[in-house]
Amino acid sequence: MKRYVLTVLLVAWAWGFASAQEAAPPPTNVYVTTQDIVSLRAGPGRGFERIAIVPQVTTLPAYGRTSDTRWVQVMYEGQYGWILGQYLIWSGDMIALPVDGVSPTPFIRRAAALGVTTRETPYYLTGVTPEDLLGYIPIGTEVELTGRIGEVGFFRFQVRYNGQLVWVGSWDIRIIDGDYRRLLDLANSGPYGRLIQRIQRNLALALGSYQQTAGIWERLSRGERITCQTPPPRVIRLVMDTDVNSAPQFLPAVRALDSAIESINTTISAYEDACANLIPLTRDLVNAQLSEIDNAERSLLLAGSLLEPLRRRNPSLGQ
Repeated sequence: MKRYVLTVLLVAWAWGFASAQEAAPPPTNVYVTTQDIVSLRAGPGRGFERIAIVPQVTTLPAYGRTSDTRWVQVMYEGQYGWILGQYLIWSGDMIALPVDGVSPTPFIRRAAALGVTTRETPYYLTGVTPEDLLGYIPIGTEVELTGRIGEVGFFRFQVRYNGQLVWVGSWDIRIIDGDYRRLLDLANSGPYGRLIQRIQRNLALALGSYQQTAGIWERLSRGERITCQTPPPRVIRLVMDTDVNSAPQFLPAVRALDSAIESINTTISAYEDACANLIPLTRDLVNAQLSEIDNAERSLLLAGSLLEPLRRRNPSLGQ
């Protein structure tokens, strides 16, 4: 029978609710930057009160996360709050942050994944290596899974045991509830894995905008009339220079991506200017945009081809 286990957090919070002003705890090594205007909520979910609006491109210290890292706890203008992780990029060891955060609003949640030890299981501080050995978890002990490195074969789980986040081998754990693939994969939180993830996402976003703007200018080149409407979304670069500097093998792919983004956004700007009657819609203008579209297509193909061999090899997984 499938087990549904609720983890109940009973937290005494002397400072009141999350909207109260908080004294900042010692800083962590994790910082997040918003990629859009986002809601800051009192707890990790859309059902919690919105306590602030955080502007785009705001960098904040992070203090906690949910077990699946879908929500991240930050400090903003003196108060704790939670932001949906999909709107953030981060630096630092996200997976080391406390699960459920610090001084949280009391809430009830279901664990993302639970496992049981299949033997007396060695557990480790960081890497699954003899020098990091902390002790042994008895056979038959249920543990909450809070992170992982890898997905198939011989990989590692982060678990919560005796109030501490520790690492064990996946070969010693039998999953009894939930989906461990929802957990943050540390292979994607380091510069190498993060670059793969963000370049792939950037390519997908760029391709969507490319297809829309290419359709506009190709129709104009055929002499068709089009109505001015909401322009295609501009492409924002998600890749951080600090990551590229630490993994320079990605530089050619990132340069190709930058070239594609520049060409796509140029054609979008020209469309907006033409609709606003800021520039005349001439044959030369249309041809210039078609040239930018051709460049964007070549650059997208090049970026994808340069990324593929890097995607197959991730040092975080020992590949």
